[in-house]
Amino acid sequence: MTVEPEPGARQKRLGVFWKKYLRLWRGGVSALSAFAVIAEEERDPELKEVAASLGRAMGEGQSLTEAMQAHGAVFSPSAVALIRAAEQHGEWDAALTELSDGLLEGTFD
Repeated sequence: MTVEPEPGARQKRLGVFWKKYLRLWRGGVSALSAFAVIAEEERDPELKEVAASLGRAMGEGQSLTEAMQAHGAVFSPSAVALIRAAEQHGEWDAALTELSDGLLEGTFD
């Protein structure tokens, strides 16, 4: 018997993923270190690999937007757009808050 995931479960996991990143960032943890911590602590195998991949890509000089685009099945266009806006305008706190809250509330996919 296959158990279907609860509707919105993936968005909630992504919301928690970005909320954790936001809190690490607010605490002064670098992006690379934040993704390493998330990869180490994450229990969801897909998000564990995504966090590790984002950190590797950024370590190789890619922007977070570029790194996220390699995971189009995980990150929606709206998520990528918010991160792109943060990169362009430096509004990281607002963008990460909107992204994490939007996922947790079901506003974003």
